[in-house]
Amino acid sequence: MDLSCIIQSGDLELYVMGMLPPEEASKVETLAQLFPEIKQEIDAIAQTFEAGAMQMAVTPSAAVKDKLMSALNAKTETSSTSVPGKVVEMKTKAEERSSFNKLSIAASWGLLILLGGLSVYLFNTNKQLKNDVAAMQQNISGYENQMTGLNKKVNSYEMYRRLKTDSSVQTIMLASVKEGVRQQAEVFWNKNTGELFIDPAFLPQTPSGKQYQLWFIADGKPVDAGMINMSDSDVLQKMKECKGAQAFAITLEKEGGSPTPTMDQMMVLGKVS
Repeated sequence: MDLSCIIQSGDLELYVMGMLPPEEASKVETLAQLFPEIKQEIDAIAQTFEAGAMQMAVTPSAAVKDKLMSALNAKTETSSTSVPGKVVEMKTKAEERSSFNKLSIAASWGLLILLGGLSVYLFNTNKQLKNDVAAMQQNISGYENQMTGLNKKVNSYEMYRRLKTDSSVQTIMLASVKEGVRQQAEVFWNKNTGELFIDPAFLPQTPSGKQYQLWFIADGKPVDAGMINMSDSDVLQKMKECKGAQAFAITLEKEGGSPTPTMDQMMVLGKVS
């Protein structure tokens, strides 16, 4: 993300001066936590303001006090003599007030124009900043989804490798029961623990409202082994525990499954060797 638009927006200066609304200030604090460059820029602005304030704070020297006292004493001595004072023309209070009002009006108009321009500038920059933050959040969400999907695939691959190399796990290939139809599935069954997994990667997607259901045949009777989620067809899926089986089969049932298999909707079948 290009952080220059945020740094140049003027919001960081307003944040340091405490002039941002609470919601905008909270966003700046969030950005400062996410990006060290923003935090460094805020610290630099604060240091600049502090240095400027220190430069403007001037402490008068001791000589100034001595000169001021000497000037006051000299003025007192001069006023006690007979030298006539200088006549100074004084303006009436009305004239002074009129001049001051004109200056105040001119300064007010200048300040209003400056604030108007600043408001337009801040509005545009804040709008751009909000768009950038929204885009950044969308990108982060996309990256998180990608990482979640990648982790699932990595974990599935590790599980597949473990099952293939485990001598206590039997692999049963389920082939299509219909001629001319190329579909199959792979079942991994641990006879000792009863753990049962299926790899549905080579099954076609189901029609709307339909779902695959896995069965195992024990003592000649079909037993429900769970529903197959085709939205995760590229990863291994753990099914219900199976303690004994002579064969495995998959039928196409209504979504949610059926208590008994629909025999004319059997898709694949595999016998346990």
